[in-house]
Amino acid sequence: MISLKQVLKFTALGLAAVAAAVGLSLATSQPSQAQTGLTIFGGIQPEYRLGYLIDFNYPHSSNSRYYLNIVRTKLPRDVISLEIDYPDSFTEVGGRINPDDIELRSGDWRGRDVIPLKVADVIEDENRIELIPEEPIPANTSLVVVLSNVRNPRRYGYHYFNLRMMYQGDVIDQYAGTWPLEIAAETNQGNN
Repeated sequence: MISLKQVLKFTALGLAAVAAAVGLSLATSQPSQAQTGLTIFGGIQPEYRLGYLIDFNYPHSSNSRYYLNIVRTKLPRDVISLEIDYPDSFTEVGGRINPDDIELRSGDWRGRDVIPLKVADVIEDENRIELIPEEPIPANTSLVVVLSNVRNPRRYGYHYFNLRMMYQGDVIDQYAGTWPLEIAAETNQGNN
């Protein structure tokens, strides 16, 4: 049985550790706005996390289909291009995106109407997908990027696909969010 004296001793040690940590954090430089917040296990800030679905999500499947959702709030203005970059880790373990099987659809989940594209290209040496619609996509439109016949990596893992969009009147792409794809999970379920 723990005595009251031992409890007080452990409490005092805990408070001293907290005070030391606070003092140390005040002595170091303050983080920029982008670094604020407490993240214990790492990951994407909730406002930048994008939803997705994956069909045929098995290791080294050659017919996987990714539905990468973009909510309408990510389109405050008309969009003239989209860029998706993916990590080296995706291709290093056998992943490959088929440039001939990329669609952009309006709607959510699996999408509805196909949006005609002027350019749908995979720049493999830069791990980047470039999509340019024939016409600007109106503001407040929900979108789904559909990647069909994707070859999944040989091993299970998380691969972060990042989205940047160029809005009407801009000259550079703006970061819009990240899909934290759980790939080769041996299930047919996606994540939201």
